[in-house]
Amino acid sequence: MARLDVLTANDRAGEYPRSWYAETAAPLPPFPAAAGDLACDVCIVGAGFTGLSAALHLAGRGYDVVLLDAHRVGWGASGRNGGQVGTGQRLDQDALEKAVGKGHARALWDLAQEAVALTRALANRHAPEAGWADGIIHACHRPRHVPHARAYAERMARDYGYDLIRPLDREELRSLVGSPAYHGGDIDMG
Repeated sequence: MARLDVLTANDRAGEYPRSWYAETAAPLPPFPAAAGDLACDVCIVGAGFTGLSAALHLAGRGYDVVLLDAHRVGWGASGRNGGQVGTGQRLDQDALEKAVGKGHARALWDLAQEAVALTRALANRHAPEAGWADGIIHACHRPRHVPHARAYAERMARDYGYDLIRPLDREELRSLVGSPAYHGGDIDMG
C-alpha cells in the first residue's frame, strides 16, 4: 500500500500552494537540492519565518549557515498565512492567564510584542518594497461575539497598556472587508 505523504499530498510538486499570494508574487526560482557533503557552522532545518530569521541573524554574525527545507522556502505555514503578523499568541490573553497565570501570560505577551517588532524591522530593512502595513481585523460572525470583542479591547488597554485595538461596528467592518457577513469586531493596529 502506498504511504501518504501529508506534507505534499494536496500540492503540486515543486510549486507553492495555490493562493492569491502565490499567483501574484514575483516567482522565486527553486534553489538546487543539496548534494554531497556540506560543511557549515550551523545547519537549520526549515525555511519558514523562524528558520529564515535564524539563518539571517547567524549569517550576520559571521557564521557559515546551511538552510534546508523539505520543499520550497516559505512553503509551509509561513507561506500560507498571507504574511500576517499578529500580536499575542494563538490563545488570547484571557485564555492564557487562565492556562498559565497572569505573570507567565504577561511574559508571553511581551515576547510576542518583541517578535512583532523584530519581524517589522526585518521586513522594512530587507524588503521595504513589500509595503508592511499594520492591522489585523478580528471579525465577529455572530452578534453575541461583538460585546466580547469590545470588552477585550478595553481590557488590553487597561491591563496591558496596549491601546492599539479599536472596536469596529458592523458598518465600519463592512467598509473595510467588503462583506455584510460580520456584525462587528475590532482591528488590532499593533
